[in-house]
Parts: sequence; C-alpha cells; structure tokens
Amino acid sequence: MRGLLQQLRYTIAADRNPMKIAQFVGICFGCLAVLGASSYWYVFVAGAPQLDAPQAEENTGLQFQVESFQSQAMQSVRNYGVVLPPDYHQHPEKRYPVIVLLHGGHGSERDYKDKAQLTSVLHDIYQQKKMPPAIAITSDGND
Repeated sequence: MRGLLQQLRYTIAADRNPMKIAQFVGICFGCLAVLGASSYWYVFVAGAPQLDAPQAEENTGLQFQVESFQSQAMQSVRNYGVVLPPDYHQHPEKRYPVIVLLHGGHGSERDYKDKAQLTSVLHDIYQQKKMPPAIAITSDGND
C-alpha cells in the first residue's frame, strides 16, 4: 500500500501527465472492483464459514421442527422453525415466553439450528437456570 501511495505522489507531482493519472486511477478502481466482487461471492454465494460454532449435544430433549403456513401478506407459503420447551406437552394450558430469532441476509429458518446449534444452546441455558423455558421461533425472512 505504501508503494502505491508513493507511486501516486510521484505520478501526480513529477509527471502531471493526465493519461498516467487516469491509468493509475483506473487500475486502483479495477483492484477495488475485483476485491468487492470476490468478497460478495465469498459471503453470499459460497457462504462464509461459521467460526466457533457451539458443539452439538445429541440428547438435549429439545426438538427443532420446520413448520409452514400460508402468509396472506407475502401471498405464499412461508416456513419457520420452532423449538418447544421440554415440558410443553405436559402443560398445554401453561403460557410460555416466545423468542423470535431473525437470521441475517440470505439465510433461512434453519440457520440457527445448523450454524448455531440452537437446541444445544437452549438446553445449556435451561440447565444453568439463566432463562425460563420458552418457545423459540426462527423465521424465514426470504430476500
């Protein structure tokens, strides 16, 4: 980078040749375009890797289910994920807090399950008594 700045200073100060300045600026913009395009591909097409994802615990007693409904607002069938509390079916009259988790751009209703091990995280939080049992909903925001 320092070499590029020195080259730019030399080009502007010494030559003051408009063609060389335009050529240098064009090369800089070309490099930025390649960098931007490759970054876009890495994040949105290939999918950036999930770093430090929690380790999955097999026997948490929690189940992630994908459900669907007909959305009048979107005029299509929409999917969502749901994790019910461990004692949900034993106490059908009980009211539970609801947590709605929204994924980032280009995600789906499965992102929190696949990338963040949602059931394992909820199991650990319940075991440590940091939160009461709750219904967790993961929506598919669709682009």
